Amino acid sequence: MTTRRTVLVVLGFGALATVAHAQPVPLAFGVLNQQSPTLTAERWNPILQYVSTASGVPLRLRMGRTVDDTNDMMGRGELDFVFTNHNFRSAYDKLGYRVIARWGGEPIRGVIVVAADSPVLRLKDLAGKKVAFPSREAFVAYAVPLVALKTAGVTVEEVLAGNQDGALAQLKAQQVQAAAVNSRFLKQYAEREAVTFREIYLSDPYPDLAVIAHPRVPAATVDAVRKALLGMKSDPAAAALLERVKFTGFEPATDRDYDGVRRIYRQIGQ
Repeated sequence: MTTRRTVLVVLGFGALATVAHAQPVPLAFGVLNQQSPTLTAERWNPILQYVSTASGVPLRLRMGRTVDDTNDMMGRGELDFVFTNHNFRSAYDKLGYRVIARWGGEPIRGVIVVAADSPVLRLKDLAGKKVAFPSREAFVAYAVPLVALKTAGVTVEEVLAGNQDGALAQLKAQQVQAAAVNSRFLKQYAEREAVTFREIYLSDPYPDLAVIAHPRVPAATVDAVRKALLGMKSDPAAAALLERVKFTGFEPATDRDYDGVRRIYRQIGQ
């Protein structure tokens, strides 16, 4: 009996020590693979540090090696928050993620571009040619351009580049005749790489990617993160950060704002 009591006391003190030194476990904030992990971290780690401090909710960047890996993490419920628009595919309808904000600034558009000196002038000129896409899961850089190509009666050879930077890098290296990307990333890439592309297709506007929350995250936690995201644009303490990442701040959004995104995914059977 004495031995048992001693063990229980030791365990009790150990548990108290563990509780005393425990730190809040950061919630997983997933980010869609639009750029390389390095560039994604350079942009998102400062944003998440700010939001963590402002909300009191510790957040940690998480993403898979590929777009499919990140989508699978979302599908398995491993991400508490996600910056994406892939959740609007019908395969993810039952996950229960809810929109709490969106990336601010101008709406995004799907763009198909070619080299500045390319003989390709219109979509029909791409028939049978290699076109780079980030992935088949991409909305504005795959689903939207694919609908445009099908409407024009054009079949191309799809080359999946892994992310948007990869698609434009293949075009820059002349490995493909065209690339389909997000209009915002086209501008960023062209400026960073000092390269000029020519647009042959520009889609209608769509809301930029959403920040979504998993249904298991408590409402108070979601509300704190939402308020921190939306407060960035008016917080003087965030001004330098926003300028550094070339961002105007997050804006309010709801699930209904993305009905048009769902329609496009369904048009291509996703």
